[in-house]
Amino acid sequence: MVQIGLINAYSTLNLGDAAIYSAFRKLLPQGDLVACVRDKHPDPTLGIDFRSQRPNDCSAYISVGGDIFNNSREWLVTKAFLQNLAELRRNPRHTILFGQSIPRSCHGLSFLLLSQCLLRLPAVCVRDSESHQRLSQAGVEARLSYDTAFVLESSVPAVQKAHAILSQKGIDQAKAAVLSVRGFDSMYSHSNDQFVERMSHLCLSLQHNGYQPLILIQSRAYGADNDLDVAQSIQSAAPGTEIFDPFLEDRSVPSWQLAMALFTLVDLVIAVRFHTAVLSLAAGRVPFHLHYSNKGRDLCKRLELPGCDLIQFNPISDLSAIMATSGRTFNPSPIREQVSRDFRWCLDQLPGRLMDDTIAGGKA
Repeated sequence: MVQIGLINAYSTLNLGDAAIYSAFRKLLPQGDLVACVRDKHPDPTLGIDFRSQRPNDCSAYISVGGDIFNNSREWLVTKAFLQNLAELRRNPRHTILFGQSIPRSCHGLSFLLLSQCLLRLPAVCVRDSESHQRLSQAGVEARLSYDTAFVLESSVPAVQKAHAILSQKGIDQAKAAVLSVRGFDSMYSHSNDQFVERMSHLCLSLQHNGYQPLILIQSRAYGADNDLDVAQSIQSAAPGTEIFDPFLEDRSVPSWQLAMALFTLVDLVIAVRFHTAVLSLAAGRVPFHLHYSNKGRDLCKRLELPGCDLIQFNPISDLSAIMATSGRTFNPSPIREQVSRDFRWCLDQLPGRLMDDTIAGGKA
């Protein structure tokens, strides 16, 4: 069995990242996928062999982290950023980058160093137009696709579990409105207090219109990438708001799959986080996307999704547009097929034909 290293992996406690890992498991059904994440106890349901040390001695490597090239020290370069670049440099001839974004915090010297690394790789495929344009201008022959998690689907056990959780909370799924949230640290221009205030007003307005607001905890990872404190602050300011935490102790289904199941059951999905939008679309539901970065802005533009920039969001004037998305469906098949084709193309750029048997079951 061919061993493939998923490099620049982050955490299974962010269901967006967890979904990406499971997506590569689906795309590479015959491969031995290994990775190293920050978690003490990584999610065992994702189909990945998580190890305590970075992958080495693999036949191929895939850089998989979403916004892993964030560089929080403007005009300088952080140690974490250099460590991520080092992963790309270890075996560049056998390394590809797939489904990532280049965040705006990566510019100047950090972007120059990243571009030089990517020029040495046989294939680079990003998920948003801005990253594609920046890399193309830097001379990197990048391919434009969509997020890797688009290849995923929910399951009957996940739907049953989500339905049971809603029933336990006494929530009528036909009047449920799911929204994702996040905390904002110094890397973002958004005010955390203003965000909590606006989302609290939204939850109260939804209740006034007969909806049950339900905050999805998309991440229980590290620092500002843990949604629980923000969710509880909103819940305190908007009594009656419920919280849905997909990171179950029994781990009977993956967190991302439980979230996808939830999206199929409820009436409204309001996506602040990018992967809430992606997984909602992959589940066949149109979300209202309150984007705060280039990846979300690009997703809205390319797929003509309802939504707006988070900084412009008004919970009163935008409520009617949110409610207009009630029950709207989406066909994810064309995007799912494109992601599979783009991934196959990237693998074909690796030397030799080592990957043919590994992807035999993952062709579109």
